[in-house]
Amino acid sequence: MSIINYFEQIVKAVKSVSWLTTLSTIASIWVAIIATRALSTWKYQIRAQKHMEFMDELTDTVHEYIQAMEAPSQMLEFVKLGIQTHSEIEALQGKNIKNAGVISYIKKQGKADQIQLIEYLDKVRSIKSRMNSLAVKGQVLGFNNYKQCYDACIMLAWSHSQLEAFAVFIGSTNLNWQNQKVQQTLDKIMTVDAKAIKENLEKQNSAFLKFVKQTYQTLLT
Repeated sequence: MSIINYFEQIVKAVKSVSWLTTLSTIASIWVAIIATRALSTWKYQIRAQKHMEFMDELTDTVHEYIQAMEAPSQMLEFVKLGIQTHSEIEALQGKNIKNAGVISYIKKQGKADQIQLIEYLDKVRSIKSRMNSLAVKGQVLGFNNYKQCYDACIMLAWSHSQLEAFAVFIGSTNLNWQNQKVQQTLDKIMTVDAKAIKENLEKQNSAFLKFVKQTYQTLLT
C-alpha cells in the first residue's frame, strides 16, 4: 500500500467518524426536544384534568344549592303573604301605627314560622359551606377570569344569609316596637323579598354558567 492510499483511508475513516458523531448529536437533540414537548403536554393534560374535575364538583354544588334554596324561598313568600294579611286586618281596624301588620304577625305567628324557615335553611347550610370552600379553593388554581365565578358564588350565598337574618327577626316577639332602631331594622328586614331572591339566584347562576362554558372551551382546545 502506498503512502497516498494510506492517507486517503485515514481521511475517509475520520470523515466517517465525524459524520456518525454528528448524526448521534442531532438524534440526541431531537430526542430531548420530543421528550420536552411530551412532558409539557403531559403537564398540561394533568392540569386541565384537575381543572375539569374541580369545575364539575363546583357546578354540581352550585346547582344543588340553588335547588335547595327553593324551599326556604317559598317559605319566605308564604310568610310575606301572612304579613300582608295581618297588615290588611290592622288597616281595617283603623290602627295607624307604623308596621302594625308586621308587628301583629310577628307576635302571633312569627315564632312558629321562624322554626319552619330555619329548618329549611339548615338543610342548605352545609351545601352553602361546601360551595364557599370550593369558591375559595378555585382562587389558587389559576383559572382565567375566575373573579366572575367567585363573585357569583358569594352572591348566591348572600341570599341564604338574607333569609337567615329574616328568620331571626320574625322570631323576636318581645322587641320594643316603639324603639326607633327596632323600627329601622324592621324596615330593612321587610325588604327581603322572595321574588328578589329568586332573581338573584337566576342572575348569579347565569354568570356562573357563562364562566363554566368559557372555561371548558379553553380546556378542550
